[in-house]
Amino acid sequence: KKQISLLLTLAIFVPLVSCGGTPSGTSGTETSSGTDGQGADTTAAETEYAPEVVNLDGYEMTVMNYDLSWLTWANTRILVGEETGDVLEDAIYKRNKKIEEMYNFTIKVDEVDNVSGKISKLVQSGDSTYDIYAMSEGASGAFLPYTSDWHNIPGLNLDEPWWNPEATAVYEFDGKQTALAGNMTLSAASRAVCMAFNKKIWSDIGDQSIDLYGLARDGKWTVDRFIGIAKSTNKDVNGNSEWDENDIYGLMLGRGFKGYIASFLCGSDMNFTEKNDKGEDEFTLYKNEKGIALLTKLIDAWSAGNGYEYNKKDDLHGATPENFFENGHALFSQRVPNDIYKLRDMNDDIGILPMPKYDEAQENYKSAAWGGAVWTLSRTFDMADAEKLGAALEAMSFYGYRDVIPVYKEVALKTKTTRDNESADMLDIIFGTIYFDFGTNIMYDAVFAEGFIRSIYKAKSSDSIVSSMEKNKKAIDKYITEIFEMASEMQ
Repeated sequence: KKQISLLLTLAIFVPLVSCGGTPSGTSGTETSSGTDGQGADTTAAETEYAPEVVNLDGYEMTVMNYDLSWLTWANTRILVGEETGDVLEDAIYKRNKKIEEMYNFTIKVDEVDNVSGKISKLVQSGDSTYDIYAMSEGASGAFLPYTSDWHNIPGLNLDEPWWNPEATAVYEFDGKQTALAGNMTLSAASRAVCMAFNKKIWSDIGDQSIDLYGLARDGKWTVDRFIGIAKSTNKDVNGNSEWDENDIYGLMLGRGFKGYIASFLCGSDMNFTEKNDKGEDEFTLYKNEKGIALLTKLIDAWSAGNGYEYNKKDDLHGATPENFFENGHALFSQRVPNDIYKLRDMNDDIGILPMPKYDEAQENYKSAAWGGAVWTLSRTFDMADAEKLGAALEAMSFYGYRDVIPVYKEVALKTKTTRDNESADMLDIIFGTIYFDFGTNIMYDAVFAEGFIRSIYKAKSSDSIVSSMEKNKKAIDKYITEIFEMASEMQ
């Protein structure tokens, strides 16, 4: 289990300036107070450190990245061609222009529809066009044979906060740094799972004796409270005594059924895998009684119907009508900051909450960040340029951390998107409790989702939980073994 605070040490350098202040009464929560970087302007946060500026003699760093049709739930943008007036795009543009001029190098990016589908052909043919492939983090099995160990690149201070060290450490297998999860892009910060809610629906039909923000502040925002509220806050709008797409539901599965399971499990501080006595990653959820009890609650609520959640068709990945939440048909929806940024023009006011804890005894909220892009080093990279690449990446990640992340948090999300001070405070909690772990980030999309999660989904019964996991255990264990074997062969 790897827990990170993306801006954990920025408080050393920068005084907190928050749109909504620090939440009071946050018993049982972990906030990022003191880590926000700046207020509602776009000036860069001042720090006491900056990477050494070196002349890279016109070096061109080449990256193959996903285009905007892929990984739509994460912000993986590397380049913005010009200033557009959008505060976030302008921050990315200025970061790139600044470091290119400082270091005398250029960033060249080709965006394609499927990076993992192209890396094998290019690398096997000896093509050295690309230094870096930005890969879906769950595709380790697809990229490991064609990439190199990042430890070969000097000048990368991977223990520093701009590299999200706890996240980056997840991708070190068998002593090989297989991928990087730094702040070259907003991939990590933009996908921390949280809960959006429709304030108009809550005002119209919700139990007004309950203060949702108060529950979160007081550490009482739990899975049981969430399920109870979601079950009770719905409405048969057209009065036809049937639950259809015209009605109001308690929950829209913003990441589909597979996201429903992963986000609530991780929010409850439970994981699919754990380290064994030898320090090896091992699939353990099938024998975790507490985890099985949680899955039982989630699946029983989901499969019972009765206005809790609406599915348009049978689809593991989500099948509500387009803009279902945006058009006011659900109180809650699991979302990530990248989604929330896109909701800034929604007609109904929204609020933001962390994912619920398992129970009040759980010390902190947890915000799993999974399903984004990590950066891999091509096996055909010319190591004669290793020092230049290291300097360029160190600058890119550092100035992304210093100049772009604060704009994303304080301006793009808090100022431009959230519509009350309480939601801004909740973002502090969410960003302050982001974490990665091997089972979710490496294994979930690769093995779990299409394995036992799909089996449970098809069965639509909590009775299938243990048998589905046990049935898939052999394939899961095999995949873990193969990941480490491939890493051991990495150059």
